[in-house]
Order: sequence, then structure tokens, then C-alpha cells
Amino acid sequence: MFENAFAEYHGIKHSIATTSGTTALHTALTSLGVGPGDEVIVPDLTFISTASVVLQTGAKVVFADIDPETLNISTADLKAKINEHTRAVMVVHLYGLPANMQAILAITDQFNLPVIEDCAQSHGAVISGRKVGTFGRLSCFSFYQTKNMSCGEGGMIITNDDALADHCRSLARHGLIGENLALYDYDRLGYNYAMTELQAAIGMVQLNKLEKLNSMRRDNAKRYRKALVSLPLHFQPDNPGHVNHCLTCQLPKQLHGMRDEFIRAVRAEGAIVNCLYPLTLSQTRIFRDQSTNTPVAHAVAESLFNLYTNPDLDPHFVDVCAAAICKVLVEVLP
Repeated sequence: MFENAFAEYHGIKHSIATTSGTTALHTALTSLGVGPGDEVIVPDLTFISTASVVLQTGAKVVFADIDPETLNISTADLKAKINEHTRAVMVVHLYGLPANMQAILAITDQFNLPVIEDCAQSHGAVISGRKVGTFGRLSCFSFYQTKNMSCGEGGMIITNDDALADHCRSLARHGLIGENLALYDYDRLGYNYAMTELQAAIGMVQLNKLEKLNSMRRDNAKRYRKALVSLPLHFQPDNPGHVNHCLTCQLPKQLHGMRDEFIRAVRAEGAIVNCLYPLTLSQTRIFRDQSTNTPVAHAVAESLFNLYTNPDLDPHFVDVCAAAICKVLVEVLP
């Protein structure tokens, strides 16, 4: 029921529920036959799962730089990183802001490359009236407790491709042939990635609330923006399709490299701010020895901080955080 409702919400044929957003991504990549000798292009600024699932298939991660305004994958660098070994492209709608899917698909279609959309932070986001997750060959969602829509934990794959949908269902259920669990017959290596009925029941309720919850996130983001409008902070662009998983800011240039000190000072004022992804993935130890050229992502990671937009926050929480940021910046800026 949850799978059908999720597919209907997106106007797409198939939904396959999994145990997490990570297992959804791994299943999607595996269904495409990605493996040793292949390369998968991934944006350098995102959560580790987008890249670690590539390693799980035995393929190589190739990091693409990001756009300095949107913080999503750079289309120019994406095109530059494609070669004869490229097998797929992972696109992340970071912090709830949709990536430029029209431009991305114009590139990948030239090379007949499948796109997997990572929608872990973008449930319900739209591009020109069309929901994210409906552009790629396969798209994956996370229902972890911090996401715009949560089952506590869980994931979902959506696709219009009948064969890929069947393959994903089989992979998520130990490699089962068909839908009959009682046959205990398998024809491929699969995984124990099936979502529980309890998670699905919670998911049904949360799906019905998604539009309202996203609206509350937008309201919180707008309140922050209004309170901070006079400060030299650089925000991710706002548009009607942005679902504001959080509100992401970059410090002014004169404070680049001082992000951690800034966050400590703001927290000392009693406010709660955070930093998602203080390092690019290529700066983490698992990828540090890999040659990567993503200078924009590295510069952005040094100056980035995030403000919570959770629907359960009251206006006072937002006002306290904004006041603390104002106080700290006024004190440290010339």
C-alpha cells in the first residue's frame, strides 16, 4: 500500500521500499549492473552514502565539483568528468534544492548514461511543476528520522522502467524469483533490504502530511532569511520548488576558514546551528588518497553552516538563532 501511494504521489509506475536510503541507492546501482571497472560520477559535497554505495559495487567514485550558487553538481564539471569508463551519474538535490535536471539530462543523454537521483533531502521538491525523482532512470529516497518525511528509518526506489523495477524488487528480497516468498527460489545474489510493515504503516501517515510539513519548513526558512537579510551571508537560492531540508548559508569571504570558530561563538549565545558535511567527500580519509579536482566544493565546505528548519520549531527558536548570528557577525566583521 505504501509503495503504491508513493508511486502515485510522484505520478510514476513503480516504487520499491527498502530498509534505508543507502540500501535504496545500492540496490539501484546494482540493478544497472555497475561493477568493477566502471566509474560513477558523484558530487563532492554530499553525504557519504552517495559515494560509499559505489564502492560496494566494486566501481570507482569520480567526484564532480559543485555549482557555487546552488551547491548542487556542476554541469560543466560533470561533462568534463565523463569518459569511456563512466557507467552512471548520481545527482543529489542537496538540502532540498532541486538540481538542474534539464541541463544534466541534456549531457547524460548525449552519452546514453543512466542518472540516479538521490532525493534523500528533497521529498516533494519540484522543478517546473514536476517532482524530483521523476527525471532519472531510477531515484532514491531516505526516510531516516531527520528527513523531510520519516518512518524512523527506511528508503524507496522509484522508476518507470518495468525491468529495473523487477530487478530492484528481487535484489531487495534476497534475489527472489517473482513475488511468491513461499517458493524460496532465487536466481541472483540479493540482499535483505525489504522494509518492514511497521515502517510502511508510519510512511503512509507521513506521506499524507508531507506537503504540510514542507510548507512549515519553507516558513521557517523565510523567517531566517528575513531576520538575516542585512548580513553578508550567502544563501542557497530560494525558489518555489525548494523544500528546505535545512537553510544553508556561507560565511562572507573574510571569514572563510573560520567556520568552526563562528559556530562555537553562536552556540555560546544559546543558539543551535550545525554544519552538515564540514568536509567534502574527497577530503575524508576513505577518499583522501584519490586524485580529485573540485576546488569550488573545497572552498564552500570551509565556509558552510546550516540552520534547522524542522516543522516542530517555533518562531522563538528561529528568532534566537538569528539574533545570535547577527550578534556574532556584527562583533567580528569590520
